[in-house]
Amino acid sequence: MIHFPHHFPHYFKQKLSLPLEELYLTAAMMDFASAAITLFEPIYLWTLGYRIPQIMLFYFMVYGAYYFLLPLGGKFVARVGPQQSISLSTIWLVAYIAALVGIASNGALFFVAPLLFALQKTFYWPAYHFEFMRFSVRQERGSEFSGLWTVTTMMYVLGPIVAGVIIKFFGFPPLFIGAAVIILFSSAPLFHTPPAPKRETYSYWQSFLLPWRQRYRRSTAGYLGTGEELIGLTVWPIFILLIYGNVLSLGLLVGASALLTSIATLAAGKWADRSQKKRMLSTSSLIQAGLWLVRLFVRHPASAFAVDTAGRSIHNAVFVSQSAITYDRAHQDDYSWHGVYYEQGYALGKSLMAAVIMILASLIEPFQASFVMAALFSLFYTLF
Repeated sequence: MIHFPHHFPHYFKQKLSLPLEELYLTAAMMDFASAAITLFEPIYLWTLGYRIPQIMLFYFMVYGAYYFLLPLGGKFVARVGPQQSISLSTIWLVAYIAALVGIASNGALFFVAPLLFALQKTFYWPAYHFEFMRFSVRQERGSEFSGLWTVTTMMYVLGPIVAGVIIKFFGFPPLFIGAAVIILFSSAPLFHTPPAPKRETYSYWQSFLLPWRQRYRRSTAGYLGTGEELIGLTVWPIFILLIYGNVLSLGLLVGASALLTSIATLAAGKWADRSQKKRMLSTSSLIQAGLWLVRLFVRHPASAFAVDTAGRSIHNAVFVSQSAITYDRAHQDDYSWHGVYYEQGYALGKSLMAAVIMILASLIEPFQASFVMAALFSLFYTLF
């Protein structure tokens, strides 16, 4: 079993369960490949001539399709198994990468790639949440999740740097091909995990009605805050690319920022375990809203790096606390449904943000509109 170094005793459990270790390893492989391409997806579309409204249309199609496909992923996890679902998701992700590369020569794939990406998310994320809920310990869930998220963050240190070097010297296609190979092998560690018991699950249509029942309505509104994350993943990288001028510098900036952020993420997990998670979420979301407004005044590389690092650290505090609350609630209900509900909230927030920016960016300056809307959407977190 993996034993974490003794100089991290306050943040990691000394001994993780074997299934949780395997989830960490699978997440690390998937995240390294994803980190290498996620940062550069919108930039790739930008270099092909698509602008902010068209890029928002792309992600509106991704998250709109994802919202309606998610219950099928939940059914698959419950009836077939999380390991098989994650394995299937890798096939869809490789197909998505192939379609993304093909957009350069066939514009019609611009409308095909979002559906493939939505299918990958449909089979990956409900299974991911199910596995974490099944094997994590309630009293240490904040630390365990921050540990898992720190593994993700560390991959986002290496991924952008490696990707920036590859793009600079070889271009986008080799990057996408290399990522696809890693993704295909990423689910292998999970097949040592004991299979989950198979069972019937909720109906397809019921999954769209439950989030709007009185018990869940406030949380559903809170999930709309995740719309700000879409701006962080798409518009912000393009903005700092325009400041830095080249993809290698961008990759180095994001890698260095993610390295500093990983330390804050570990602290966030401990904070979540020792304090009121809701208070942590509300405080972090208010700071995050302010940081999005600060981005309106960023004009130089140094300020871009400082704001990016602060923004990632606070976003991770938001994400860790919100996820810990979600996983705590999931133990009172059905794991499969909560994994779907969690992701439906994300899909709803991001598709709504994409629709808003798609309209506003056609009328006013797109970067300013995006940052202001990200600040406003951050306030939804306080309702969670």
